[in-house]
This record gives sequence, C-alpha cells and structure tokens, in this order.
Amino acid sequence: MLAGCATETVEGTIEPFTRTGGEVVSQEPCAGGDFECVTLTVPSDHDAAASQEWEATFAVRKADGESRGVLVTATGGPGSSGILLAESYAASMDPAITDAYDLVLFDQRGIGRSEPFSCDGAILNFDAVVDASADDDERDRFARRAEEFAAECFEEAGFSPAEAPLFATRQAAEDLEIFREWYGADRLTLYGESYGTQFQQAYAAAHPDRVQSLILDGVVDPQTPIRAFAAESARAYSDVLERTLSACDADPVCADDAPGSSAAAYDELADELAEEPRSYDYPLADGGSEERELTIEELEGAAAASMSAPHQRLRFARTVNAAVEGDPLPLALLAAAGAGADPTTGEVVADPSFSPALYLAVECQDFPFVPEGSTPRDELAVWLDEAAAAGVEDLRLPDVYYGDLPCLFWPRGDAPAPAPPAPVDPAYPVLLLTADTDPNTPAANALRVHGRDPDSALVVLPGGPHVLLGWGYACVDRTVLRLLDSGRLPPRPVTTCTGAAGAAYEPLAPETADGYEDPYATASLIMTEVLGPTFESWSAQRPLTLGCPEGGSVEYTIGFSGTVAVELDGCAWTPEVPVDGTIEVTDGGFGDATATLHLPFAMLELEDGEVDGLFRGKPIN
Repeated sequence: MLAGCATETVEGTIEPFTRTGGEVVSQEPCAGGDFECVTLTVPSDHDAAASQEWEATFAVRKADGESRGVLVTATGGPGSSGILLAESYAASMDPAITDAYDLVLFDQRGIGRSEPFSCDGAILNFDAVVDASADDDERDRFARRAEEFAAECFEEAGFSPAEAPLFATRQAAEDLEIFREWYGADRLTLYGESYGTQFQQAYAAAHPDRVQSLILDGVVDPQTPIRAFAAESARAYSDVLERTLSACDADPVCADDAPGSSAAAYDELADELAEEPRSYDYPLADGGSEERELTIEELEGAAAASMSAPHQRLRFARTVNAAVEGDPLPLALLAAAGAGADPTTGEVVADPSFSPALYLAVECQDFPFVPEGSTPRDELAVWLDEAAAAGVEDLRLPDVYYGDLPCLFWPRGDAPAPAPPAPVDPAYPVLLLTADTDPNTPAANALRVHGRDPDSALVVLPGGPHVLLGWGYACVDRTVLRLLDSGRLPPRPVTTCTGAAGAAYEPLAPETADGYEDPYATASLIMTEVLGPTFESWSAQRPLTLGCPEGGSVEYTIGFSGTVAVELDGCAWTPEVPVDGTIEVTDGGFGDATATLHLPFAMLELEDGEVDGLFRGKPIN
C-alpha cells in the first residue's frame, strides 16, 4: 500500500482513507483471494450538483514488495468485468510488475459489481439484420425493431432511457477519480487494452495532473469518426483473413492439408454455404449422432472470432481445410466456441465476464451517431449507402461494419455526444502498442494518436495479436517494463519488433492408423484436439462430455485448485484408433499438462512437454 494513503488491518484488508472520495459500502476478498474488492459510492451523474447514489467496485492487489505506485488496468469491450479477469491478468504479469506496483482492476459502471446493466432476453430476441443491399422496407423494419429493442433492453435492465447518458465513458472515468482520491494515490499509472485505451485516454484528458504514465495497448483513436472506424475495422478483418489464408499456402504442412489455394477454397466453401447450409453428423457422447447444419453465418463468425491472435488464425485455417476435405465438424465447433454456444445444445451461454448490453450502453453514448439536425432513420441510410459506395459488401467479413447500427436508435441525451476527449501535449510519457494484424483496433489508430503526440513512443509487432502485453513477446514486454521501472520511453519514436511467432500448424488427423508415425506428433494431435476451442470456451461450471468424431467420448471436469481433469474413453479422430487415458491441465496448454494416453499401438506419458513410454513396440527416446 502507498505510504500515508491507507493502513492495513491485522487481517490484511485495506482500511478506507475517509477524508477523500466516496463512502465505503463494502470490503472483501475477491478475484481468487489475491485481490480485495472495495465498493464505493459514486454519483450517478458526475455533471449534476445532486444525483442518485450508485456503487462502483474496484479490485486491489498490493505489491508483493515495496510499492512504487498504482497500476490501473482498464480492460476491453466496452462491457468486460475487470474484476472477473483480475486473477488471470495478475498471473500473466511479469514479477517485476507485481513486486513493485499495487494492481487495480475494476467493474465499470454497468457490469458485475457496479450497477449491472443487462438485457440478455432482449438481445436474444433482437432478430433484425440489415446491410447495404437492404431496400427501404427492410430498412424501415430494422429501424422499428431497433427502437423496440432499445426500449425492451432498458426495461429489462431496470433503468430509465433517461439514464442512458450516465453510462458514457467520461462518467465511468470519474468513478476512477473517486477511487484515486479514496485510495490516496497522488498519480496513477494507466494501462488500457482495446476499449480500455479509450477509457484511459478519457481519464487522462480529464485529470492530466493525476497521470504518472499512459500505456495504450490495441489503441482506439477517439478522434476517428465512428463510421470511418467501422469501415477500417471491417477491412482489417478481411485483410487479416487474406493473410491467414496466404500463410497457409506458404506453410508446407498447412498447404499439404489444403487442396490448392486456401483463399479459393475458403471462397468456394463460403459460396456453397451461402447457397445452402451443409448437413453433417454431430457425434453424441452416447455413441450416437444427430444431424446438424453448418451455415455461412457460422463460417464468417468463426473467421471473425479467430483473427485476433496468431494461434487462433492457424486453428481457423485448419478447420477450413477439414471442411473443404468433407469434415465440417471442427469448423462448427470453432464457430460455437466463438459465439459462446454450448457445443452439446447449440444454445448461447451468457458470459458473466462480459455484458453485450453494456457494450451498447457505452458505445452508443461515446460517439455522435446522430448528428444535430438529422434523424436515426436518415443516418441509417447514410451508413448503408456509404457501405455500398465503399465496397464493404465485397469484403469477406463485412458484418463488422454493421455492428453498431443499433446505436442509431439508442436513447441519448438532448445533444449529440461530443467526440471522446484525447490527451493533448501530455506532461507524462505515452507508450502505444499495436500490431499490423490487429483487426479489432487497426494499427492506423495508433499511428494517428502517435502523429498527434510526437513525444509518444510507438511499438509495432508485425503479425501480432490484438493487445500485445502478456503474450510473452520480449520486445514488447521490455518497453513496458522499462517505462514502469524508470519512466523512460524507447529512444526511437517508433520501434518495430521482430515478427510474432505463433504456434505451429497442427496437421489434420491421419485417415488411417498407419499415418501415426511419430510419438510427439501423435501426442500433439491429441492435445490439439482435446484442448481446442471447445475446451478454451468451456465455463468449467459443470462437467462437459462430448462425443468424438470416430467414436468414444471425452469428459472435462474441474478439479482441485482449478485443475481440469480430462477423461478419454475410446475417443477417436481416426477410424480404429481409439484413445483412452487421462489429461490433467493446470493452465490451458500443452506445456502445462500431464497425460497418460493409451492407443492400440502406443502408451504415452506426457509431462513438461516431454513424451515418454512406448510407440509401436519401441521405447521413446
């Protein structure tokens, strides 16, 4: 804890510093116990002389050593719960950070512990879609349904439409200022990722004298008009998809699974699914199967959900290869995981760490969607006509452009929202992190912010993911640690790191048992299939049992200390190659798993990434 700011009780909890800030509503351990959640009262409207009393909750983890400051992380979205993500974020940080900084994450007003705004039912029932090809009647229908949806959402969430402006980022940023005053910190070190960069820029613009340094990772340029941002992002998604398919052709292993050009194969598959969904047999855990359909929406949804990280892009290419070769199941499972759907039922399961309603509640307030003198219906025509003129519909993933259209019909204040503020000539160091393959917040955003602040430093990772810190890229991590340790930016205005190294492409399962020629390749295939997107998206709140493509089943259960136990019972990806055994996963990856696997021709023991045992009658060397 910062000296002189707050004291510590015998139990190790944080005592409130009562001379500043809001009143303390509660203090309790949270986020796995390493953090303490402090709930403070905040005014619902920071612009009003008097307003309702709301609550905002902040998770605090004291530095392991002597504290040098307070590092506040604003997570992405908008709509994510920083508190539910706090434990995993802290675990991914370099010890040099957790030793020297008090960590703060928070639930922004509208999510989790801070005045939750949720309307899952209204969102599920909102079935209206529209694109540039829509005629006037279709546009009118979308406008009516969007207006109805907004009213239904606020009613379900329990808020008045008049309260819509209270969820704007600039209001939430003032909640952080109340926390800072309560905590007694003179300045804050701000780290934002994705939308969190927008939040931190808003706070820094409002309170520049309270900022120690500003780190923006996956940068949003708040001065970019919202339609321009939407078009830029849609192009970026399609560009990254093009690069992904081209990378498959350049990779001999991936190309060996792909018949001809990967881009041509993707387009042929998309054309087929747009014409008619493809039927396939979904394997059930009891050994049976049921007929399901793979749709064009699932293909494009899986593609969009996979473009944000190198390993996800490779995995998507693998599922496309499988579908082109006649097996759409891997692609369907990837689509279900990307949509947050239960793979056994296809029903979308609500993610407690993210509120799609709050996404709209924030996004729709932060930008002037309907300029003064215009109407929502008129602006809908402008959005769609601009999409047609810009060729958005010619892109492989055009839907990104249309994601914010409900905001045209969302409740707002009397005047159009001003453009979100951005720091101007800041007196603190600004570090910008971006990748040239970031589809969510394209690199052009970071370039524009850097251009307005020539004293800032820009780090670019070619081929990297959306949000760079925490993936283990040494070039990126060094610049962040340098800033946190010494307050110094890189000596050059722009640093281009070496290309992002992704995971190797995993070949599709062999067609026959003879195709299993190597123990490491065999173990890698099994781990790839078992710990794939379904496992990664599994909520772990209940056991999950899945049927395997060629018979048998695999069951996932949560064990002690968060360890996941996986039981394979005759699970086969190749005919007549059933796999029995167990896998224990501590941190979701090949190197963090131990396994005992029995195949007709092998007994494999996996630990620390090494494989031991017997393979085709010979000891594994």
